[in-house]
Order: sequence, then C-alpha cells, then structure tokens
Amino acid sequence: MHYLSDYQTFNSTQELNANVDAHLKNNAFSLNDTDRAVLNTIARYAVKFAGAAHLKATTLAKLIDKSEKTARRIVNKLADLGIIEKVATMRKVNGGKGANILRVLPFNRNDQSTLSNREECETPTETTMQTTKNENEPFNSINLSKNNVLDTSVIPSQALKSSLPSEIYDAMERYFDAEGIYKYYGILLRAKRSIHNDIIIEDNATPFVETFLNAILKYKQRKLHSLENYLYRAWQTTTSQVLRQNASVEPSPVPDYDWLND
Repeated sequence: MHYLSDYQTFNSTQELNANVDAHLKNNAFSLNDTDRAVLNTIARYAVKFAGAAHLKATTLAKLIDKSEKTARRIVNKLADLGIIEKVATMRKVNGGKGANILRVLPFNRNDQSTLSNREECETPTETTMQTTKNENEPFNSINLSKNNVLDTSVIPSQALKSSLPSEIYDAMERYFDAEGIYKYYGILLRAKRSIHNDIIIEDNATPFVETFLNAILKYKQRKLHSLENYLYRAWQTTTSQVLRQNASVEPSPVPDYDWLND
C-alpha cells in the first residue's frame, strides 16, 4: 500500500474538488491570486490519493513560478486558515527532515459559528438567491438569505435605520432584512478600510449606492457568480475613485495678504 494512502482525506477527486471550492469561496477575502494558485496546485497533485500530496517547497515554487520563500509562506498561511495540514516527514537515508506531506482538509461550515458579530460583518459568508417569489414581494426585489438557515423570526430592517447612513440604508432596505443589511454594510466598511480608512461614507454616499445598485442589477441578470466578492472589489474601486476626486477638489491655501499696507 502506498504511504500516502494513510494521509488521504477524501474518498474521491470529486469530493476533493468540492471541498477546495468551498475553501476558496469561504476565504475569498483572505486569499490573493498566488494563495489560490498554491492551493489549486496542491489539490492538482493530491488527486491519486485524494487530499494528500507530497511536494517539496522547491517543486511547489517552480510550479507557481514564485520563490521558495513565497511558497513556504503561503503553505503556512493555508495551514493557519485551516485549509491544509502539514505533516512532517523524515528522510529514510540520513534521517534528516524531509518535505512535508500536505493534506487538504475537509471544509467545516460549522467553524464559522464561532466568529463574533464583528468578524461575521467583516468576513461575510456566501449567500444564495431565492428564486421563489412571495405574492407580496416587489417585482424588482431579491430575497437573499444565509445557507442552511431557517429564519422564522426575521429582524425588521428598521432596527438598523438609525445606525447606517440614510442613503445606504434606503438602498439596501429594498432588498434585505436587518441581517442582510448588516452583512453587506460590513462588506462595504471592510472594502473602504482596505483602501483608505478616512473616507467618510456619509459624505460620499452616492457613488457607493450606485455601485451597490449596479451590482444588484448584474446579480439579478445572473452575470455574477458571487455578489459578495463583486461588491467587495467594486466598493474598493469606488473608494479609490472617491479618494482621487476628493484630492482633486481640495481648496488651495489662501496666500497671506497684508491689507493694512495695501
């Protein structure tokens, strides 16, 4: 029996791929393109014994066309996020430390329940579109709710009205209950902070609202795979645009003028 069979984490390649996709989706805001490339590469080499790959850091670095230091750093990052597990090995010949066995771990949705309210706001989870319309639901609305949550006592969205900028609340209230508004406003705040924390949404609400409504339209037209990911990146772009616009209209300093001696 091959030694990697003892470290296998999945029963099939399909199960491996499904869990990798779940990890990528759940960590959309934590992983950059290189991080995702490393995870996908590990998964590609973990097919024969689903979930287990024995890759040297030098080999992984060549596969992603990055330095060995970068490859090691990203492997450690993926391990810290609970996406993979590193298993230390020893060389048979000289007894030295060998390359780690990398195990892709099963995605555990229940791990998200330990997050605080603030963390839930800053690291939103995936939502799904509900296609069934209620008789009293406006034609242009969307009903989005968390996966696997049976919400029998929805908090009224009015509960957040005094806590959000009025323009943002008015735009989101058309589509979400309080839970949804809290979640998507959290994405907005996180996207803004990642670019410039000093931008005040209340003073620049219009472009952020326009970005939101444009995303909703694209989502309804099924042009977006993930509303959360699109809005996060779109609001980042909006923040950058607002920052540039505000910088261009800053008043010039008034020169000193001695009117007494004029």
